[in-house]
Amino acid sequence: MMLLKRFFQKRKGTSDTVGAAAQGKPQGHAKDQEPRRSATEPRIQAITALNELEALAQALKQATDEAARQAASTRLVTALCNDLAPDISAERLQDILASGLDAQAMERIARQAHTPQARRAAIASTDSPRVLAECAIEDRLAANRGVAVERLEDKAALEDVQHRIGKRDKNVYRIAREKLRLIAQQEERPRLIRTQREDILAKLERLGRLGSWSQDRALLDHLQRQWAEIAEEVEPEWQARLESERDRFLRAYDDYCRENAALLAEQAAAEAARKQAEALLEELQALVDQGETEGLDLACERVATAWETLPKLPASARTALDKRYARLMQALSSSRQALADRRQQAERLVKLQTKLEQLSGDSKALDCKRTEALLRDGRALASALSSEPESSTVQSLAERLESRLQRQRKQAEQKLKQFPERLAELETHLTAGELKKADPIYQSLQSALELIRVSGIHKGEETKLSHRLRALAPRLRELQNWRRWGADQHREELCAQMEALTEKEAPLEALAEALRGLQADWKRLDKTGSPASQALWDRFHQTSETVYARCQPYMESQAAEREANRVAREQLCAQLEEFLSKVDWERVDWKKMMRAEREMRQTWSGIGQTEGRHRKQLERRFYQSLRQLDQRLDAERKRNQAHKQQLVERVQALVDLPDLDAAIEQTKAIQREWHTTVPARQKDENKLWQRFRAACDAVFARRAALQQAHASELHQNLEAREALCREAHEIAAREQDAKQMAAAQRKLAERWRAAESLPVPRQAAAKLAQTWQKSYAKLEAQRRSAEERARAASLALLKQQATLCERIEQMLLSDPSGQAETAAIREAWTQLPTQEDAKLQQTIEGRFQQGLAAAENTGKKAALSAQLNENAERKAQLCLQLEIIAGIDSPAELAQQRLEFQVSRLAERMAEGEDDPLQGAASLLHEWYACGPAPQDQALSERFDRISEALTRRRAAVVEPA
Repeated sequence: MMLLKRFFQKRKGTSDTVGAAAQGKPQGHAKDQEPRRSATEPRIQAITALNELEALAQALKQATDEAARQAASTRLVTALCNDLAPDISAERLQDILASGLDAQAMERIARQAHTPQARRAAIASTDSPRVLAECAIEDRLAANRGVAVERLEDKAALEDVQHRIGKRDKNVYRIAREKLRLIAQQEERPRLIRTQREDILAKLERLGRLGSWSQDRALLDHLQRQWAEIAEEVEPEWQARLESERDRFLRAYDDYCRENAALLAEQAAAEAARKQAEALLEELQALVDQGETEGLDLACERVATAWETLPKLPASARTALDKRYARLMQALSSSRQALADRRQQAERLVKLQTKLEQLSGDSKALDCKRTEALLRDGRALASALSSEPESSTVQSLAERLESRLQRQRKQAEQKLKQFPERLAELETHLTAGELKKADPIYQSLQSALELIRVSGIHKGEETKLSHRLRALAPRLRELQNWRRWGADQHREELCAQMEALTEKEAPLEALAEALRGLQADWKRLDKTGSPASQALWDRFHQTSETVYARCQPYMESQAAEREANRVAREQLCAQLEEFLSKVDWERVDWKKMMRAEREMRQTWSGIGQTEGRHRKQLERRFYQSLRQLDQRLDAERKRNQAHKQQLVERVQALVDLPDLDAAIEQTKAIQREWHTTVPARQKDENKLWQRFRAACDAVFARRAALQQAHASELHQNLEAREALCREAHEIAAREQDAKQMAAAQRKLAERWRAAESLPVPRQAAAKLAQTWQKSYAKLEAQRRSAEERARAASLALLKQQATLCERIEQMLLSDPSGQAETAAIREAWTQLPTQEDAKLQQTIEGRFQQGLAAAENTGKKAALSAQLNENAERKAQLCLQLEIIAGIDSPAELAQQRLEFQVSRLAERMAEGEDDPLQGAASLLHEWYACGPAPQDQALSERFDRISEALTRRRAAVVEPA
């Protein structure tokens, strides 16, 4: 209200001179300008009536006299500063501002334009540091403040902006600080240039004074680069001094180079020789660090030859290098000797490996003494040469032979324990004349004695048992002689049977079978140990040849068949060997490989008999190749089993992984890795698969549990939001105090925002949001209605209070002696309730107390009378403002005042953030009722009544009771 008061006071004081001021001319020449004013008056009135910005800009461009230009400029500025000005594009604003506005108008637009676009365009066209600083500090839009500070270049203005903006706009503060820093640098630049040029010239003058020519030559280049950076800002005389000092130094430097060329060449050669020696020493050091490596001898000889051919060096430098060289060569000599010793040990290790392999492959009993000596030597060498590939082989062979020796000793111990019993059994069989039983026992006892002897156990016992066994040997030979006689009788019978076959009529196959049977019996007799006489052998052999001649056709056909079988088996062996040689074991199809192995075995079994002399060799060849294939299959089987076991362990580790999504993705990837190349036993495969499946199921069970928990959480969140919607509906349905409803609405909105951040089922989200919006809108309408009812009740109470105040004031002004009326008014006042707004109650209470005090004090009554005119003017202003807000017409004589008031004050009120005009009306009504006594004005009272009715209708239109 104080701002409004100042505005009207100013208007009264300047209304007589506004025309002259608008013309920009002295008031004393008003009479001289009267004809011209009368000629331009219609044009000015037409410009004043314009509201369109483009029309005003066009009028400003086309104005031919100063008065019209001033009127168009003023009206255009007023329109841009009015809150009723429409929002237009930046291009149209640029055209409007380019219509010819002067600097003062542009500055006012930059400060007071209603729309941010207009202020920004004016800021971009204004050069006044004062205005730009004011806009950078006080403009309501951050972007406009940024544009203003970007255009500002004045140091004082920038300092003012930096000082006043503070933390309200960090961007403006930062830009202002950066611009001030650049200005400070620019101001400091001349002093820095002077200091730098003097420093460079001082250093140039010192070049060559101390004889450090190489260092000074490099420093000259550095100084020239520094001078090049400031050369454009240096005076010519300083440039001449620089060139003079540079030429002086270069001439001196050239003289120095010519005088010291030979010395430099010698130094360069010495430096090159030193570097070459250093390189050789570094190479020797590298050889020392490498230790015992192959090629060490050749490297040492090469380095020694290169050291002998080094160029000549100064004595002091050569002595130090020679000492280092001798020390390194000594170290290398030790390494070479150690390498030679290691080679000898490696050769011994290879020989020992060969001997151990021979012993390991020999089926005869091991000589314990000799074998243990070899094992000691082999283990010692293998431990000393642990890095050699043969060491692991020797260790493995030693372990196998040691185990074999232990088994052999145990076996020898057992045979030693059994020997007396077996010896007694031999003696029993010899006494009974049972050669067939006695002979194998004798041979077995001889083998047992040999085993006991080489095992080195109980030598005295072995000697005694050997004597006892030799004592039984004559009796055994006697039985063998009797067996030879019996064998001869059997051979006579075989010869007779063979002679009978020469004339027997039978199929050739039966004859051949009988021939083979008789020959086998003859061979069995030979194996009994009783050789046949030459006469019997010749008789049997000649008869066999005769029978064989009869069976030769059948024999030849069988031989041909066996030969074909041999060829087939050889071909199959060759195919298998070729197949194994060509297989790429890194990319083999193991299923096909297993099928091929099975088919080869079936093919081999399907081939018929072959000659005995070929059968063993072919079987050994076939099964040796097949063993290679089986080893490959077994290795792949073990690798596949280990891979599967690793996959099981990886999945089991994922069961407790915190990141479930990552665990599931990794489990799926591991499932894709599960495959069988060479299967193991079905039992083992099934067991491994069950473990893998259980681990995978455990991972996916976590996802199922999480999904279930997530679904439960979504359902709970949905129920919570639905409960909030129901609660909002229930609150809106209850009759409550406006403040209570506002507090409940605020808490409910906070709870909804918290619940809205929690997920709900997607299909229910949209419907739930609509339900909430409807419930909240209903609650908002109910709250507005309650607030409006509370506002109406407050205004009604305020009106009653103001009526009592007015009664006591009018009574004092008309009947000073009405003490009884004063008591009645006081009583009526105490019967009224108090306002909920404490400030409003205090204001109206102050008016009432002021009236009571005036009734008791004549001086205060005079002061109250003195306020009549001021209060009348104040009520007139309030009524005019309320008519503008209520949207009803004012009296015709107040049209100009209303327009001026709209331009100067209403825009400012709206710009301050008063979004609800009815809220502004309430404050004006409070001021109306709180205003003190004023003369009775029927017209003003009628205007106020129309305002009250209009405001009531507008409130009813804005907020309908729920």
